[in-house]
Amino acid sequence: MKRRKLITGLVTAGALLLLTPLTLRLLGFGATPGLEAQAEYFPVQDAETGKWGFIDSKGDALTPPVFDWAGDFRHGRGLTQVTLAGQPVMGYIDASFEEEGDWAITPRFELADADDVAARGFYDELAAARDDEGVWGYIDPTGAWAIEPQFAAHALMPELQPCGDFADGMAWFQEAEAVMSNVTDEHGQLVRDADGEIIQEPTLRIRYGYINRKGDATIPAQFALAQDFGEGLAGVRYETSDGWGFIDRRGHRQISPQFEAVGRFSQGLCPAKLHGKWGYIDREGEWVIEPTFAEAREFEDGLAPAREVGGRWGYINAKGRFVIAPQFDNDPRPGMYNDARPFDGGLARVMLDGEACYIDTTGKVVWPR
Repeated sequence: MKRRKLITGLVTAGALLLLTPLTLRLLGFGATPGLEAQAEYFPVQDAETGKWGFIDSKGDALTPPVFDWAGDFRHGRGLTQVTLAGQPVMGYIDASFEEEGDWAITPRFELADADDVAARGFYDELAAARDDEGVWGYIDPTGAWAIEPQFAAHALMPELQPCGDFADGMAWFQEAEAVMSNVTDEHGQLVRDADGEIIQEPTLRIRYGYINRKGDATIPAQFALAQDFGEGLAGVRYETSDGWGFIDRRGHRQISPQFEAVGRFSQGLCPAKLHGKWGYIDREGEWVIEPTFAEAREFEDGLAPAREVGGRWGYINAKGRFVIAPQFDNDPRPGMYNDARPFDGGLARVMLDGEACYIDTTGKVVWPR
């Protein structure tokens, strides 16, 4: 099924600078697992039917594979997609699900197409969801609006989601406005029309801030880019800096901008990129594991996925040593997570010998058996 994995803990793509749609597309997206609540069950796809279901941490089936797609299962709610009356919609099940029609939150979040996203998983006991008007808010585990829909994607970039997932009681949001920007060529020179006038095109000016669980903007929209909070810190980029730094929950700078890219703090460490390679920093911004990896992700259960330069993914410990040998490949399927995932609820999703698998912290394949 062609779908970008549901954007939970979105690594935002946008900037305070004047960005063209092409620039935004090139920035790309990412996702962060494990925000505030570990996965309780895990989505899997049946190889024969293409349908989705859930398994538990032992690899045993929780549900039959009856969903068009399945996502996060946290806080007692599992995100699913089904087709009702010819319309793809999203809803939520709980652990008592046995057959279609047995819903914890009735599917009502409509999708424009199979690649759309109209609801996301629960984090901090809140889930981002879109109403019938296409505006995003947050629901509680009963399906009621905890934060009324108020975040809307801009018409110039409708696929750019306007709000993130909660962690540490905070979630990022974006403010976007259309402005006219000068068009330049591949050499950075202004492009002019036949009369010598500078050609302009509509672009988006985007800023990011953070809301609390009441929906109040406790950190005003002021950043060029923003990450999810983790352990009281969030990665941000400022208009005046090309590097990533970190702020606290009050919006105060804690680590100066200096990194090419960052992840999210977990278990006291955060992946960060410098001079083209990834390592891990502490809360002071000091290197604990020197940047030597081609890619790296967050620590969970004492392990973090990392990829050797020119090599495969494995899992390292807090000393930077591989304890699960590099052996996992990227997922070639479009729209899926393409790397080895951090552990979440005791399991991690990897690609092994061309097959999507879940492994435990010893490296043993739990699913499929």
